[in-house]
Amino acid sequence: MGRHSLPDPDDSRPADDSSHAEGDARELTEDSAGDESQTERFDAPARPGGSQHSGGWDNGEWTGSHRAVTPGRRGISVGVIAALVGVVVIVGAVILWRFFGDALSSRSDTAAARCVEGEVAVAVVADPAIAEPLNALAQRYNDTAEPVGDKCVKVGVTSADSEQVFTGLSGDWPGDLGERPALWIPGSSASEARLEAKAGSQVVSDSRSLVTSPVMLAVSPQLKGAMGEQNWGTLPRLQSDQAGLDGVGLQGWGGLRLALPLGEDSDASFLAAEAVAAASAPSGAPPSAGLGAVSTLMAGSPKLADTNAGTALDALVGAKDPATAPVHAVVTTEQRLFQRAASQPDARSALASWLPPGPTAMADFPTVLLSGDWLAQEQVSAASEFARFLRKPEQLAELAKAGFRVEGQQPPGSDVVDFAPVGAPLNLGDNALRATIAETLTTPAQSPTVTIMLDQSMPTDEGGKPRLTNVVDALKARLQVLPPDSGVGLWTFDGVAGRSEVSLGALSDQVDGRPRAAALTSALDGQTPSGGGAVSFTTLRLVYTDASAKYREGQKNSVLVITAGPHTDQSLGADGLRQYISGAFDKARPVAVNVIDFGDDSDRATWEAVAQTTGGSYQNVGSSTDPELASAIATLLG
Repeated sequence: MGRHSLPDPDDSRPADDSSHAEGDARELTEDSAGDESQTERFDAPARPGGSQHSGGWDNGEWTGSHRAVTPGRRGISVGVIAALVGVVVIVGAVILWRFFGDALSSRSDTAAARCVEGEVAVAVVADPAIAEPLNALAQRYNDTAEPVGDKCVKVGVTSADSEQVFTGLSGDWPGDLGERPALWIPGSSASEARLEAKAGSQVVSDSRSLVTSPVMLAVSPQLKGAMGEQNWGTLPRLQSDQAGLDGVGLQGWGGLRLALPLGEDSDASFLAAEAVAAASAPSGAPPSAGLGAVSTLMAGSPKLADTNAGTALDALVGAKDPATAPVHAVVTTEQRLFQRAASQPDARSALASWLPPGPTAMADFPTVLLSGDWLAQEQVSAASEFARFLRKPEQLAELAKAGFRVEGQQPPGSDVVDFAPVGAPLNLGDNALRATIAETLTTPAQSPTVTIMLDQSMPTDEGGKPRLTNVVDALKARLQVLPPDSGVGLWTFDGVAGRSEVSLGALSDQVDGRPRAAALTSALDGQTPSGGGAVSFTTLRLVYTDASAKYREGQKNSVLVITAGPHTDQSLGADGLRQYISGAFDKARPVAVNVIDFGDDSDRATWEAVAQTTGGSYQNVGSSTDPELASAIATLLG
């Protein structure tokens, strides 16, 4: 027993007559009237040997005083035992109070000691679809996180669309989004690819998918039943054909009227555009060859009050007649559709989901750890710890409840979304191409005036396909998205001479009884590789003279040279070309020379000088199979 222990009051003792009880009472009275120095404290520790001055065990009996109880006599009175118990309880309470008080004080001191340098604020910017559950998880993390150094961690989550964050991180950060983030969780790695293509790969230190959600189409139940044989590649035709849905059994519906939201939709339109480009590109061609189909799809999208997903979904489900609705379908994520269905009364009657077959366009919600001079090391470390915290099963379970797909977690129930198994994710594998596809949606084509000057003598690239063929495919894809009032002309050259294939003028103008756009496509389709050198300098002199004479006011005028070099016509050397360009350039009517140059061209210095003189750009591309080619053509062709 411990220092304040008492024997069990229910322990049985031998009974005796009442005289014994009276004798005990007299003895206790005599003791209390005697010398006070003989009285012992009940909480004093027992002395060995059972001294007459201490309470303790004597021959197996608790005395409670300085006298031993004679064996066989009756036990101590109930009143004395009650007094002893009361004292022990009081003493125990005091000890416990002091113990817990010291513990709480110690804990408080420890907490204060570990945050002696205050707090480290960690800014997290997240896609609107995931920001709300992340806020709750951030609070959970803040309550349990170990300090970083001598600072306590304070994670704060701000909701922002990918376009806002991309623009801010690649330029001036908007003040309404708080501090520049240490961690960014966009809707997909497509936005990360855009950032790296714009600001460089060094801006991202680590990126890993947190949760996923496949991209699908929100449609009316009637349209879902008619889309069985369609896929990503057939959507542009259904969109552009004003009777496109007649062919799938929906008489009188007109075209597809597919909305591609750019706000509050977790990058769904970027990812759908990638799937459309990949499915529409000719067999063996890179996805960049399908950019024209993406532009066709975007050009035919319904005109709404804004580009947010909520507005498009309202237009879809709010119409009395789905056939005449301003929107027939909306590109969105499974998670966004799950959330909308949960808030939609009788959702099953007005809303359905359709997942195109083939590789899955997948929103992967990566945790993008950023790197920049705006971040302290404590913020970087804390952001990394928070990203790891989010991947623990307890946190992932919360995200699964919000409609995200999490491996090993049961999806929630829904009347509209069945969370069925999906195919392997589509993987374009190139940041430049993904950035180009995204820019096709976010940056509408302007109306340029450009003369294309195409080298026919370019060699064959990897895979045995002529470089000229890959260039032609990329040019045709970009021409399809230019506005009708754009001015375009085409010249070609080989090792003998340069020639005008299609004169410079508006795409909508007639050339030999057909629109100039059709004439350009036909001329490009007819190109065949040639050998024997390249007369690029002399051809540019002819082209630049023609372009300057046909200058179109109110548009950006330029010449786009696509070559692999080297120049072989000795009648005009590098110095002669530079002198000519310097004399012909007119600041009042500027015509820029932009150059896409393949490989290790010995004329590179000359092309760079010509571009600089005219305010143009020079870009070297390693191979025509490189997705960078499509990006360069999209940028320099207007």
